[in-house]
Amino acid sequence: MIFYFSATGNSKHVADEIAKKTGEQVVSMADCVKKMQFDFKLKKGERIGFVYPIYYWSLPSVVEEFVKSLSIEKYGKHYSYSVATCGVATGGADIQLSKLLAKRGIGLNASFSLRMVDNYTLVFNVKNSDKNAAKNLKAEEELKNVLFLINNKIGGYHNHLRGVWPASKVTRVAYNLTRTTSPFKVSEDCIGCGICAKQCPTQAISMDYGKPVWVNKKCSLCLGCLHRCPVNAITYGPTTKRNGQYLYTEAKKDDKDE
Repeated sequence: MIFYFSATGNSKHVADEIAKKTGEQVVSMADCVKKMQFDFKLKKGERIGFVYPIYYWSLPSVVEEFVKSLSIEKYGKHYSYSVATCGVATGGADIQLSKLLAKRGIGLNASFSLRMVDNYTLVFNVKNSDKNAAKNLKAEEELKNVLFLINNKIGGYHNHLRGVWPASKVTRVAYNLTRTTSPFKVSEDCIGCGICAKQCPTQAISMDYGKPVWVNKKCSLCLGCLHRCPVNAITYGPTTKRNGQYLYTEAKKDDKDE
């Protein structure tokens, strides 16, 4: 079973590729949190995977909430692993995950990381599609090795993008303090499609007279609403508009199908 969280498609792509290799089921952590579904039963020999992006060198709030409530009925021994997708470094996210899983009776056998396009446009500019494609192409080559190791249930610490991980204790606090919804703004360009509200993993957005309204004081700060808006009508502070929008190619197809 492959549990994933993805706002703009990077981690979902990785989870889907693992599923193709292993034949195992892909499960959205965001959907599980919305439906309050935390109980799962594994088949004999089935792997347990966690695929997620890095926020502030730590776990997204949705991932943390899901894992804290997760209950898995095992069938013998199971190989478990995590794959973090990040723009720069993973910080201490996989260590944080390992500690949370240990409290749920799950030991983490292997940890992996992939550097992909970072959608945090408060800082990063994602307008250069050629540069984005090159970065993700390199990650695709690295993913082949990750898939081989996971498929063959090889353990070990394979995360080479950890960075200055002790700082993640501070950045995790910063993340929880700053993931407020008040900076979100909607321009008159909004067409009222409702994609932002449908995709919000924390159900922080409601449509009011055809326009999105943030009804919760906090969200996961995944920026999925901003990046998925078909007319780029959503901003978060002064930099996101000029830094562009980003979706992994397959995520763009998902939005068109809705």
